[in-house]
Amino acid sequence: MDGIVRYLYFSSMSPSAAIPAFFLYGEPLHPPDEATVHVETIAARSRLHDWNIAAHRHHDLHQLLILHRGRMELRLDDVKARHAAPAIVLVPAGTVHAFRFAVGTEGWVITFAGDLARALCQPVAGLAEFFDRAVAVPLTRAMLGATDLARLSEMLLREFTRGAPGREVALRGLLAALLGNVLRLGAPVSTSADGAGPRDRELVARFRRAIESRYREHATITEYVRELEVSEARLRRACVRAAGQRPVDLVHQRILVEAERQLRYTSLSISQIAYQLGFNDPAYFTRFFTRRTGSSPSAFRPAGARSSSR
Repeated sequence: MDGIVRYLYFSSMSPSAAIPAFFLYGEPLHPPDEATVHVETIAARSRLHDWNIAAHRHHDLHQLLILHRGRMELRLDDVKARHAAPAIVLVPAGTVHAFRFAVGTEGWVITFAGDLARALCQPVAGLAEFFDRAVAVPLTRAMLGATDLARLSEMLLREFTRGAPGREVALRGLLAALLGNVLRLGAPVSTSADGAGPRDRELVARFRRAIESRYREHATITEYVRELEVSEARLRRACVRAAGQRPVDLVHQRILVEAERQLRYTSLSISQIAYQLGFNDPAYFTRFFTRRTGSSPSAFRPAGARSSSR
């Protein structure tokens, strides 16, 4: 893990951290091992917190929730929803999420490292798009029964609790099978534009990882292409084909996502958020945000937090 990402991990542990970040909910933050897979029931953690998981996020850890019985209210960044079982929820790394489960809700939470997700995605067309955005998808019992999601989740949980030889290999294989079953459901809809090939998608995935490490630095596209060792024209073609956007739009989109998260979930002032996102001038940040969203930061912020918006 490079120095910038490591800095983000440990800087977010300070008392002034904007949005709570955990390794797993309630646990101290630390970088995951590249092969990290963690499996538990929904009840195992949520019942310790009165079935309420407050808004937080994870760095470089994705989560897949499978709701088998019961109900939940959830928040994924700006989306609020209610679902009765069965349902699946995909929470990509960095997404701010919160859950309130009905008492006695049953299901599984599978958490896995970003590096492992990238390795599993490489040979499978369409799988990488799973981790572009958060989704919550209701299922019917017939849909769930047509998959092996419940059986694979039980097998993952059983394997996770064992200390038997070959545990990591088994977990990786079962996780791949689980994701394959989700892919068959067609739940997280692909965001790729027409004409994108595997090389385009792989380059854009690398670009997104570079953005994640450097968006607070406001690195130029020239700096990104130098890091990626491609031409600016090549990167532009790949981004337009695979994401339907120019490279600079993807960079600005990431900054805006983080700005919206800070405005929505924290009481940091507009100036504090601007400086945290690498803007030297809060007024320029306000113009940047307003031009791209049609709303000023103070108007975007929920009413209860506006008293702290200066």
